[in-house]
Amino acid sequence: MKRARKPTWSFVVMRGADKSVKQFSVSKRSVLVAPVAAILAVTGCVAGLQMKAAFELKHLEEELSSQSAQFTQTITGMDLVIAGKDDAIVSLQQELLALSQQANEMKVKMDELSQLEVKLKLFIEKYGGSVTGTTSSVSENDHRGLVQTLSTSTRGAKPALYSSISNNNMGIASLAQHTSLDLQALNEMVDSMEVSMEQTLKQAQHKRMTIDAIPSHWPTRSKQLTSSFGYRKDPFTGRATFHAGIDISGDSGDAVFSAADGTVNEVGFDSQLGNYVIIEHLGGLQTAYMHLKKIDAREGDIVVRGEKIGQLGSSGRSTGPHLHFQIMQKNEPVNPLKYLAQHS
Repeated sequence: MKRARKPTWSFVVMRGADKSVKQFSVSKRSVLVAPVAAILAVTGCVAGLQMKAAFELKHLEEELSSQSAQFTQTITGMDLVIAGKDDAIVSLQQELLALSQQANEMKVKMDELSQLEVKLKLFIEKYGGSVTGTTSSVSENDHRGLVQTLSTSTRGAKPALYSSISNNNMGIASLAQHTSLDLQALNEMVDSMEVSMEQTLKQAQHKRMTIDAIPSHWPTRSKQLTSSFGYRKDPFTGRATFHAGIDISGDSGDAVFSAADGTVNEVGFDSQLGNYVIIEHLGGLQTAYMHLKKIDAREGDIVVRGEKIGQLGSSGRSTGPHLHFQIMQKNEPVNPLKYLAQHS
């Protein structure tokens, strides 16, 4: 018995009018299975692509998350760095403010020191070598050198500081700190010098006051003696009497000067002494000026050495125009030439 022949599909391929025709026979099952297989193949490819895209998307999401975390960490670190820099800037500003204040204080002290230097220089120029021993501890040249050194150090701090600001904050802070320490050291040095100079000036002034209070200034322009200190023949009686001072001749009306700084203790007239002035000095010393033509000083006046206190004359018990000059040490007469010789 013959089997029934399965139905087939025939495909004719015509390549042209002059070409041969080819015929293909395909079973019905093949015709049905081929599209299904094609659809499945396409579906598989699409599914594979979707899986690959999903995998790549997940990988990208993970990478993006990691980068976001790193970026957040970086931003946080930058915030901390910026905050730290802000703190450093504030601290630096405070350092610079303190440094500026110290520089101003240093300038004030330098001005004070310069004023002291001027005073000391003027004092030395005025009195010369009489106070050399007192002021030897702070010589003028050494002092001027120290002042110039301090001035240069102080002025040099600012340019060095400003030129370093453009480099970096750490350099500025370090320089500010070192400069602050330098200014503190200079400040202490200036304080020490100021105290030393003030003490030296006070000592020199005290010594000068002591010297000026010693009656060593010649009381008249004339230095011609007509009678010395000690026993002599009295011009009126002819007897040997004690002469408690010295007689200096001169013209009537010549100026009579105070022999030292002091206070006028007494002025008046006496039939023996004539017009007279008595001045109190330091150390219990007194000077007396007698036979004056005129008295210019008044009781209680404070006089300085070389100041005019009267005029030479011949008042009282006198043989002619002259000044009787007398020095007393605790009310005891002493030889005036021992004092006047220091100034002669």
